[in-house]
Amino acid sequence: MKPTSRTRKISAVKVEATRLHSKIVRASNGPLCENRCGRLATDAAHIIGRKYSHTRTDTLNAFALCAQCHARFTDHHGEWMDFINATIGRQEYDRLWEKAHNPAKFDWFDELDRLRALAADLGVAA
Repeated sequence: MKPTSRTRKISAVKVEATRLHSKIVRASNGPLCENRCGRLATDAAHIIGRKYSHTRTDTLNAFALCAQCHARFTDHHGEWMDFINATIGRQEYDRLWEKAHNPAKFDWFDELDRLRALAADLGVAA
């Protein structure tokens, strides 16, 4: 696979990586909402917010949720934390939090290349 051109705008690379991350999360976790509501998973709900580059496209930093559960958890932080603790546990949440706060510069070009390779391995259209 050809590496991502480093002449592209970083914002465009970040948008493409985020979109591909969502596809990978939803494809990896099956078609249904991970909250077991029975609806189709349409969203990749970030555990640690999207504003943190080091975890924004980490496939372990998202659940495949339906839009309704995603909205509910966004509005009810306590329920979201209960869900996180019941599914991945506090130790994994803390690991993601530490990773999110890494002060090193994040390489979006390498990340997009990693996600493209992962998508290809999973048979997910880029």
